[in-house]
Amino acid sequence: MDREAIKVSTINQEVYDRLRVAIRTGALLPGVKVSLRSIADTLGVSTMPVREALRTLQAQGLVEFERRSVTVVRLTPDEVVQVFQIRLRLEQLAAEWALQHLTEDDIAQLRAILDDMADPAMAPADWRRLNRLFHVRFYECARSPHLLDLIHNVWDRVEPSMAVYASAVEDFAEAHRQHLRMLELIEARDLQGLLAETAWHLEHTSRTVTEALGESPEVAAGPEPI
Repeated sequence: MDREAIKVSTINQEVYDRLRVAIRTGALLPGVKVSLRSIADTLGVSTMPVREALRTLQAQGLVEFERRSVTVVRLTPDEVVQVFQIRLRLEQLAAEWALQHLTEDDIAQLRAILDDMADPAMAPADWRRLNRLFHVRFYECARSPHLLDLIHNVWDRVEPSMAVYASAVEDFAEAHRQHLRMLELIEARDLQGLLAETAWHLEHTSRTVTEALGESPEVAAGPEPI
């Protein structure tokens, strides 16, 4: 077997994974143009695997890729609303399926995540990571890799805007209250209550993001290392 081919493939995948995480976490900010050379230098690779990764990310709608630069797509307020509506449809279906397979161990893991999120001194980036983990951990219970993949793709489209959410709220107390209520409904296997609470939770988050975007077109969070 051609070892060099495997090595190149591994590099391409690693570059793609690193760039996708950078977009999701805000290390590459929406609307800010970045040169391919600077990305390649940061990752310690040539521009070739960076170009390949960016072509894939462009096909997924995450970046606008030019010949020598890339810009992470910045959603308009209307687009944020649309993406959250898509999230709602997918996540309500995932919630319905997840409740059918939920175990006590699943509930314990969800509670442990919320316990970690209760720290009032938590950094916004850590809160965003745990917020996604809480939701995804529950939707994994649906036992549908196809549905989970769709949810991940939609989350990645809106995740950079969550930096706006994190900067627009004084603290995460309201979001934490909503998460605790969702966990109560999950534990009670109350599907209708959970669907309603999920709708309210996403509507609240969407409204906070769109209002913040309307007030300031710039993302408040600074870049992090890729």
